[in-house]
Amino acid sequence: MKFALLSTLFALVGANSNNSTTTTTQSILVAGDSWGTVLAGGSAANLSFLSRKLKEHGCPNDVTNIAIPGTTATQWSNADGSYLAALTKAAPKHSHVWITLMGNDALEQMPTCAASGKTSDECGDQLYSDMLAKMGSIVDAVHDANPDAEVVGMGYEMMFGGAGCGLIPATLFPQCWKGEADSSDESSIRCFNTQVVRMQAVWDEVASSRPYATSLNILGLTQTVDGDEAAAVGEPNMEKLGPSWAWPVYEGCIHPGVAGAPEGSAENSASMVLMEEMYAQYWSKQFGC
Repeated sequence: MKFALLSTLFALVGANSNNSTTTTTQSILVAGDSWGTVLAGGSAANLSFLSRKLKEHGCPNDVTNIAIPGTTATQWSNADGSYLAALTKAAPKHSHVWITLMGNDALEQMPTCAASGKTSDECGDQLYSDMLAKMGSIVDAVHDANPDAEVVGMGYEMMFGGAGCGLIPATLFPQCWKGEADSSDESSIRCFNTQVVRMQAVWDEVASSRPYATSLNILGLTQTVDGDEAAAVGEPNMEKLGPSWAWPVYEGCIHPGVAGAPEGSAENSASMVLMEEMYAQYWSKQFGC
């Protein structure tokens, strides 16, 4: 009788544990802007760059993508908005959440800030402060929805080097080409890059106080692959933009190329180069693959 009662209790405990609101399987949720759709948005016919890289290394390859091109951290952090609702609804079903945001906030805010007469440093301070609060709230919302989830992000890369892409940096931080730097391209680019890499600093700060969040630093990766001896992964050449083959105009100058790497192979495109580095820095350690 006692053994039967104990068996019943153990069965009930097991049943309740199976009804947990969070998943125990290894799976990835991708949320945010168009970097998520370019790198992790596959199709019925082809796996995404992320999934192809995971498959290549024998990693778990269960990826759900809810990223939306053109969206901002401002939109995703809106407590009453549909984006955050979708994120917090999906988070409990995944062990890992990759968030890619802030670029469109910079594109929206920085030209207006410059037009107000503020310096590049003042505008960079404004972006950093705003993004720190909003990215922190997004990451916290994921954690509240799924305390077991690991959250990862990065501050993009050194972009804009494609032919015809120079207008974007000059629009984002025109101060760097209008008096704040000397007349050399290197000085203007250093001024520009000094502000752009602050998006990486946001992720670094967000992750520093949240053990469930990881900040990856791939700045300088494509410069390094391109043979720039002044660059290393995590230590970009601040006087140069990203190499032209890696940030082509056909990807809007802000997304890694999907073909046409130096070797001419799509498998070695900038998108695959980035996903290999993300694997090396993060997925290999998380999944042990």
